[in-house]
Amino acid sequence: MLKRDQGVMLPTQVSAPGYKVELRGTAFCLVATGSWTVREATALDLGLKRLRVPIPPTPDFTGLVDVSGIEQLDTAGAWLLQRTVRGWENKGLRTDYSGATESFEILLDEVRLRSQEQRVAVIKGSLMSGLSQNLANGMTSISRESLVIIGFLGHLMVTIMRMVSQPWRFRVTSFIHHLDHAGFRAVPIVALICLLIGAVVMQQGVIQLRAFGAETFAVNMVAILSLREVGVLLTAIMVAGRSGSAFTAEIGSMKMREEIDAMRTLGIDPMETLVAPRVMALIVVLPLLTFLGDMMCLIGGGIMARVMLGIDTPAYLDALHGAVEPRHFIAGMLKAPFAALIIGLVGCLEGMKVSGSAESLGVHVTSAVVKAIFLVIVFDAIFAMFLSAIGV
Repeated sequence: MLKRDQGVMLPTQVSAPGYKVELRGTAFCLVATGSWTVREATALDLGLKRLRVPIPPTPDFTGLVDVSGIEQLDTAGAWLLQRTVRGWENKGLRTDYSGATESFEILLDEVRLRSQEQRVAVIKGSLMSGLSQNLANGMTSISRESLVIIGFLGHLMVTIMRMVSQPWRFRVTSFIHHLDHAGFRAVPIVALICLLIGAVVMQQGVIQLRAFGAETFAVNMVAILSLREVGVLLTAIMVAGRSGSAFTAEIGSMKMREEIDAMRTLGIDPMETLVAPRVMALIVVLPLLTFLGDMMCLIGGGIMARVMLGIDTPAYLDALHGAVEPRHFIAGMLKAPFAALIIGLVGCLEGMKVSGSAESLGVHVTSAVVKAIFLVIVFDAIFAMFLSAIGV
């Protein structure tokens, strides 16, 4: 809060705020008096909103805001004055201030420069230019992230090759630990989700195909779809949400506590100690979880086929044998190691990006899950089209 003659001050007894409008020659003048602070802002705001320019402005007719009678002024009061000036200028009435001390002028100029409406007016452009700018920014961000991931992958490959040439560098204990956490402990949730999805796909397939008298072909649909797409995609999404976020949280917490910097000081390579065991464990366990997911999808489909079509187990297995070819199973299993590599890379990379705040950790954990799932789905779509094109 600024006082006219003392600058920064403590609250004191001052006169109530007020204003009046008068005509001084060719100047339409707003004379402000008293204390223009946040305490009086509500009452002042109601009155100023009803204030109108009484006559149509002309080139010779100007506006003037006389602040010589203001005893106290803070940001709220300055904003009210600036809003009034801006409203008059929008109607064609050029307006200036008079009677302001040096401190008042500084506050009024700062409010004018930082006014939200002024900033919007500066950056406001055509709709097409805004869309073009957003598109360019998005493409630049995607390109930058792609280069960072490729660079991180290259660093990881160098680390793995060094461990191959020097096997004693391989962290067996860490590798087995992550096999357990990312693989064995994920079995219940992966099995349950895939069982339910297999049953739902079979149920919907029977309902839709029944209108054509081809409900028995729902078995073929579930079998091929489960082995080629659903099993690997559901498993990868579950692992990305479960293990990818855990990788980011673990490494990010170490980054926040400066443990990674301490490791580098001691000559310990974080890529070799933290990243490589996690990524390699995922590459091993995700194909195994994918196989489990495929089987549970088929089991769920078999249960629903028995309920809705009355197909017993031997007949269901015969139908699967006639519908499934080895290439369907291979197509799904080929995707699993690459999906594991994507999830591990994104999870560990986002953990390495965490700065020293809890907010940063939360942002990067969320980013890791979103990026991993997005990249896995994009990769799955591209790989599925490629395999279909070559006949696999």
